[in-house]
Amino acid sequence: MSLFFNPKHKAQKDRATLKKIDQTLSRQGLPSAILHFGLFIILEAYLRGKTGYTIPDTVYFFGFALIIMAAWRFVMIAQFESWYARGPKKWRERFILSGILHAGIWSSYLAYRLYTEPDHPILLLGILYTSAIAAGGTFVYSLYGYTVKVYLAVLLLPLVVFYLAVGAKPHDFVIGIAILALYAYLVMTASRISELIWSFLKMNTEYKLRLTALEQAREATTVEKSSNRRFVQQILLRLKTPLSGLLGVLGMLSSEDQESANNSMLTIARRSGFSILDLMSDLEAFIEQRDQTRVPNPIVFNLRKTLEHTLADMGPKAHEHGRELSYLYHPDVPERIEADPTWLSNAFRRMLDFALESAEQGEITVKIGLDPEHEDDLLVLSFYFMNNEIEKSDLTAAVERQMAILPEDEDITDQLTLMVSTAQFKAMGAKIYIRAKGDLKTIEVRLPIKATTQQASSFRPTKHMAGRSIILSDLSPLSERALAAEFLSWNMTVQKLDLEKLIDGDNAIDTDFVLVNLSVEDQKALTQIQLVNQLASRFDENTHLIIYASELQRNIVKNLTVDPIFIEKPVPRDQLLYTLRQAIEVLDDTAENKYQCEKQVKVLIAEDNLLNQRVLSAMLEQMGAEVDAVVNGHEAIKKVSENDYALVLMDCYMPRLDGLLATREIRQIESQTGSHIPIIAMSSEQSAEQEREYLAAGMDDFLSKPLQYDELVSVMQRWSSY
Repeated sequence: MSLFFNPKHKAQKDRATLKKIDQTLSRQGLPSAILHFGLFIILEAYLRGKTGYTIPDTVYFFGFALIIMAAWRFVMIAQFESWYARGPKKWRERFILSGILHAGIWSSYLAYRLYTEPDHPILLLGILYTSAIAAGGTFVYSLYGYTVKVYLAVLLLPLVVFYLAVGAKPHDFVIGIAILALYAYLVMTASRISELIWSFLKMNTEYKLRLTALEQAREATTVEKSSNRRFVQQILLRLKTPLSGLLGVLGMLSSEDQESANNSMLTIARRSGFSILDLMSDLEAFIEQRDQTRVPNPIVFNLRKTLEHTLADMGPKAHEHGRELSYLYHPDVPERIEADPTWLSNAFRRMLDFALESAEQGEITVKIGLDPEHEDDLLVLSFYFMNNEIEKSDLTAAVERQMAILPEDEDITDQLTLMVSTAQFKAMGAKIYIRAKGDLKTIEVRLPIKATTQQASSFRPTKHMAGRSIILSDLSPLSERALAAEFLSWNMTVQKLDLEKLIDGDNAIDTDFVLVNLSVEDQKALTQIQLVNQLASRFDENTHLIIYASELQRNIVKNLTVDPIFIEKPVPRDQLLYTLRQAIEVLDDTAENKYQCEKQVKVLIAEDNLLNQRVLSAMLEQMGAEVDAVVNGHEAIKKVSENDYALVLMDCYMPRLDGLLATREIRQIESQTGSHIPIIAMSSEQSAEQEREYLAAGMDDFLSKPLQYDELVSVMQRWSSY
């Protein structure tokens, strides 16, 4: 049992907490020990100044005792760590006992001096100091239970005894009562302080214990989830492997047996397999989104090409469901943005997939545009479909549902694709809105995007298609509107006529293209084929028939008496242009490899890797460009100053002087001459941060390694005055 402190609850038994309290006590004890002796010297110096005064021997005893106690307490404080490690309880008892003895020696000295020199005013300083020491000790010793009562009693009661029993003046009794009242007040204050602090520490200890338990439970849950996730992913991987092999075999059979009547069945089997594969991918993505194991990784990419090709990939699935799929792409949408193309493409495809699965009739429409009222770029993706069974509240609940908390009494498997898509869009900062007008349901995604500083496009249809004419027939209103706007932007002449109206005419059909949209209903499509056969004799010899249809309708197209151009819908803009150019310019599959500069273009390559240098030179020379090559930035600066180049392809990391520093020096020279040569960065590191660094150095664009021929063609078209 301890002499001064007996812990009653866990907080008072916590070793770390008690050590901090004991350390605070020791630090507070040193100043008071020094001040005791210092004030003793001051008091005695003033008393010695009296005429005929002789210091009593008792005073020397008190002075010696005070200095011994101060030294002892100083040693205990200096050796705190080593002595405390031997036994906290023993250290605490010794230190508290030394403090009480110190207080007793001081109060006894002061009472003695009040008795021997009752009229000297300097002793009021001693009384004032004693009151301050009592107040300070109350806060320090209050955490040790009844220790504060003993300490205050030893410090103040000698003064109380003097004023009540020895003091002869009338006011001495009042002073004694006041000191006694001070003792009672400080004891009460110490009790409240002790209760308050220990209650707080007790609560803090309980919180720590709960937090530790929660952390342990969370770690256990995380380990369990991680194990479950790995197990599910391994199962899905084992399922996907043979399924991928099966799809590969079906694809091979379809390509080798194009004339077989079973080809369409093989195609359906492939689509079904891909549907199962999509479901597995959704399950994997669901687990990733639920456990937040992946985050978006923004890079710079072509937004339009990504979304249009995703739409084209979903076209066959729409036609399998007997639905038309169309889209409107606003021309103001920036072409190149900074985001994660994989996340965006997957989220976009899954949202479209949900619309296709949910649509009961009519056309599935996607609108891609910007919010004109938003200060920053805000991409708006709107998905429209018809369904009279799904309520708006069901869709709202699905997009707001937390993936970590799923209802046990509700079947939400049909909402899996929507939930995953929503989670992926939200991870990119998007907000999802649900609207309903009768059977027409709309899912609107508002996604913040960051357009890049370089928005020049390599898509230049005007040169090839300007002045050409096309007739659009049997398109849905939205598809007709979208395609007509696209062809008009290419400076083409557009007419919109149904097949029935074309049949009614007698004149020859003199136009470059006739685009006929086949219905997804096979019987109606066969009727359209018969009408086209009747029109075939009226086509001009330079007229090209385009059949805009589903991949599943190739067998129906074989009933035509003329050889058509087949375009699978919905078609991306670049693929549409390529197909039309292929018809009028008799291009082959390697047509873009035959790109030629329209004038003599001189290009400088700054690349230290000789293999890359040779490959790049060969591609540029195939385009008709004249090429010079250097291996570092110093040589590049010298070449640019001596020659008139249309373009510089600059590797970012080269010996002696890298591409960024070389570009800065070239731009500094140009600031004096007023000229500007396009400099294209070449780097294997393609990120938003890297692009900003390239542009800040003065570069105009960048190519990612390994270099792709079509990307090099785009750069040449963009920057060589094509």
